[in-house]
Amino acid sequence: MRIIEIVVEQIDLNETDIFKRIENIGMKKLGIQRKFPQVFDFLISAKQEESAEVREIIKEKIDPVYDESTKRMYENIDYSMFREDIDIGKAIEILNWTMFGFGEKGLSQVDTFENISEFGEHYLKEWKSYSEILKYSFYK
Repeated sequence: MRIIEIVVEQIDLNETDIFKRIENIGMKKLGIQRKFPQVFDFLISAKQEESAEVREIIKEKIDPVYDESTKRMYENIDYSMFREDIDIGKAIEILNWTMFGFGEKGLSQVDTFENISEFGEHYLKEWKSYSEILKYSFYK
């Protein structure tokens, strides 16, 4: 969890464009995945743990970190970049659904983060194409 906390601490709050911020977070996360692939393998297995004996303990450890990372991701965002006819709350919700769905898609395509380099580059390029569609839809 400390590795995830490091990513959260490194979120550049001076970057006020939500799409650029998400991309920057993705790049940092990819760098960490390359250095410490077992950490992300462990986190995935922890989130998928079905044992009732440890499920609640894992939830207590993981959920606050994910909640904090989500809060920080949207801190100091320039919402004036959104079109006036867009409900920003719904746009952010669509962005969240897209991010988490895209993340799940990526996780389903990876058995381990041991050899993430090539996949990670392809993954970020694909995310950019989705991001551009959303940006075109939501921004002025």
